[in-house]
Amino acid sequence: MARPIPMARFTLAWPLAGAGAALLSIPVLAALSAGRGLPPWMPLNATTHALHGAEAARTTALDLAHTGLGTAIHVASCFFWAGVAVLLVRRAARGGPWLAWLAGLATAAMAGLIDYGLLPARLRPGWGLVLPPWAVLAGLAALGVGLSLGLLAAWAIGRRAPGTSPAPDRYPPVPGAAEPPQAPVSAVERLRHPAPHVLDQRQQRMDPAGAVTEDPNRQGDGNKQPGVPHPDERPDR
Repeated sequence: MARPIPMARFTLAWPLAGAGAALLSIPVLAALSAGRGLPPWMPLNATTHALHGAEAARTTALDLAHTGLGTAIHVASCFFWAGVAVLLVRRAARGGPWLAWLAGLATAAMAGLIDYGLLPARLRPGWGLVLPPWAVLAGLAALGVGLSLGLLAAWAIGRRAPGTSPAPDRYPPVPGAAEPPQAPVSAVERLRHPAPHVLDQRQQRMDPAGAVTEDPNRQGDGNKQPGVPHPDERPDR
């Protein structure tokens, strides 16, 4: 059975997609917050409102209780949605960069609908407590782009990795269809790799008469000079 495509392998795509989502969304949220004159870590502080209440969105301090915990929650959320993106990719038998972008952006849209449409206000990420709606959408877009870039990295690594087999072709070739043209083989390449029905001349050891050439040194008598000596070189003459 062929291995799944690289983007569908949890051991490769999941950590890359999760890391890509976290590494891209956190700077984007920080830039959006700084653009409003707030500390860059305010969106992460607001994420802890599920534990600290509404005052978390008003906390401007950089501390472990708010910033550290909010970062941990956000990174864990990125890896959760990375797993969802990989599951979406596994629904496809094969795919390229377009599949990575489709899965990443679709996962971000799903995250926005669930986080801000289905979950109660206390369990939402809390970005909307410090950012306007358009900035929240920009943060979700950054999440989707980060997921897509991670999947693209998995796809690129899987293509270069030895031993990675692609998924089976769902569309076998049509009988009688013309085969794609192949580059002509040079004369030197034909000598290096002869066809199965062609005799490799480098392995032939025959004279023009068709007889096997015999090494004259095989007719030695054990002396220093091999072979039969010339009559003038015989010691009895």
